[in-house]
Amino acid sequence: MGHQLRYMKKPNALIEVTTRTIQGRLLLRPSKELNKIILGILGRYLQRYPGIALHLVIVASNHVHLLLSASSVEVLSNFMRDVNSSLAREAGRLYYWQEKFWGKRYTSIEVDDSDELKVLERAVYILSHGCKEGLVMRPRDWPGVNCVDALTRGKKLVGVWYNRTKQYEASRSGIDSKPSEFATEYEVNLSPLPCHVNLSEKEQRIRYRALVADIERETRKKFAQGGRRVLGVKKVLDQHPHLSLIHISEPTRPRLVSRMPSSARTAGGGGGGGGGG
Repeated sequence: MGHQLRYMKKPNALIEVTTRTIQGRLLLRPSKELNKIILGILGRYLQRYPGIALHLVIVASNHVHLLLSASSVEVLSNFMRDVNSSLAREAGRLYYWQEKFWGKRYTSIEVDDSDELKVLERAVYILSHGCKEGLVMRPRDWPGVNCVDALTRGKKLVGVWYNRTKQYEASRSGIDSKPSEFATEYEVNLSPLPCHVNLSEKEQRIRYRALVADIERETRKKFAQGGRRVLGVKKVLDQHPHLSLIHISEPTRPRLVSRMPSSARTAGGGGGGGGGG
């Protein structure tokens, strides 16, 4: 079967991108070292591809969610090629995985950026990671790479890129060196959502806080009714990266739902939202 053709209805389209590991293995399981590497990779290639504007990012243990704008299909393809190949090499190196890393090509779904509800729906879906899967109670508790604190508190996302080619050449030459000598620090800059471009940074944070507060309320309500407990950060970090999760849901396609969180509806109007800090 041939690959699905990639296309965009217009330049600078808003795209939701998802890439999943082979067999749902936890090859992206959070760790301080991997988190820094992932951010370094994203930061490096965001600089290399100015046609990409990253809005949201969440890296789960077995998949990556990005909400971004791309100037063209070619730019998006090149950006994802470099990000995913670098990520596979670095995570494979860290977790001793030498086999195929990704299950298949990344999926890209164009989101109608003229419909604010659809945009906010996808934002809520991505920000809800960890909560909707029953892993953590609050979005910011997810120990992997996530943009919650960057969006709600202005925290910088900073990572490290390692020049493995120079590191290898130094090793071949018998030069005694440390990995830090081949490291370059990169910051991941997040761009405003299309529906937030006319808002100040403070106003954007207020609205993201309102979205996150709604997610936390829904999570508490769900677990209070079900009498269940989340897995918790410690158990997430204790999982072996080679573990395979059998049941993998396909990415949810954007759709207009009949009920959005109250804060999302508020965000579409002129007033700001309140919400969790």
